[in-house]
Amino acid sequence: MSTPGQLSGAPAVFDPFDPALIEDPYPVFARLREEAPVLHLPDYGVWAVTRYADVLRIVRDPVSFSSKVGMSPEFAARGGASTGVGYRIGAPKVRVLIATDPPEHQVFRHAVAAAFTPASVRSLADKVREFARQRADALVRAGTGDFFGLVAEPLPVLVLAELLGVPEEMHDEFRHWSRVITGDLDQVGRTEEPLGRGLGMFRYFSQQLRRRRGDGRTLFDSIARAGRSGISSQEVLAFCAFLLVAGIETTTNLLTNAMAVLLSEPEVQHLLRERPELIDTAVDEAIRYDTSVQALWRGTTVETELSGVRIPAGQRILVVFGAANRDGAKFPEPDRFLPGRGATDHVGFGAGPHFCLGAHLARLEIAEALRAVLGATRWIEQAGPGKRTRSVVLRGFLEQPVRAEPR
Repeated sequence: MSTPGQLSGAPAVFDPFDPALIEDPYPVFARLREEAPVLHLPDYGVWAVTRYADVLRIVRDPVSFSSKVGMSPEFAARGGASTGVGYRIGAPKVRVLIATDPPEHQVFRHAVAAAFTPASVRSLADKVREFARQRADALVRAGTGDFFGLVAEPLPVLVLAELLGVPEEMHDEFRHWSRVITGDLDQVGRTEEPLGRGLGMFRYFSQQLRRRRGDGRTLFDSIARAGRSGISSQEVLAFCAFLLVAGIETTTNLLTNAMAVLLSEPEVQHLLRERPELIDTAVDEAIRYDTSVQALWRGTTVETELSGVRIPAGQRILVVFGAANRDGAKFPEPDRFLPGRGATDHVGFGAGPHFCLGAHLARLEIAEALRAVLGATRWIEQAGPGKRTRSVVLRGFLEQPVRAEPR
């Protein structure tokens, strides 16, 4: 065993909160995997782990690497999170899916799992296809417009609203609430927000859940039934808020990241137009290549060793999924986007007990969006500089100007 991994000028080379890292973190990740795959960043009280094998081991071993410890709201980064995620998604004694370990995790997961099975997702396919075509038509009508605002953001809102049974007049409100939660994850240049921000979201969720007896078929009914499984009313509300991020923002970001590939690599766009049968495998390649969830935290419950580096118990670990998905030891030519690669063993959806519940739905949404947009256009090109999210956790665009030539 060695002493903690060292990298010359480590804070300057890998500062997870450095805005300069937002545009393209992957060269830094490559250097970390090579020189310091397990890097201690004492200024942030965290260990960054970047190799695929180590990341997979962490997410598959919740006993040694706890989500409950790692995702607690008191994380030691830039003064903590007294509002933000700690307030709106989780708080002391309020459990949330992403910050629980088995067996508690399975209680939350089981409450809504039926809504996200492959069969349930297949039953939504026609509706998702219809929504995707609507958004693609809006993009074509605009000619030059924002792919984020016209397609990537509204499509997951429409799908989640369909699952929840939310009326159309609430869709814009859902988009706003999703931005509230995502803003909490923006740790770069963050400013404190009033605690009252987002209270309307909880009022709406509370009203809806009181009206549901849990015997219907919407996702709200499934969540209402969770209250019978030992989950408190506060935890049920926190779960609803978490769904806005899990069900909307991650898919929105994946869509913008996939579009970024089509804009920056014309040969990929051309290939998918010529061979649309590759779109399904291209979706997983997009998730591997530039995943929307770049990193999450875990906490060590025992002293452990990763890549020859000893980590004491009680330490916070930043599990860098974005780096693991570009590990050449696992994926040949990792920095190339290969639409036919067909690799589904990336960690863009995590792995182990926390494997993303909505993975099947996210794949469907992205595939149908790409089919609709490519089918409705002759070509798409960038129409101006984009604006990326500024989060350690989420990677995507907030603005993505494109010019769409109609078919």
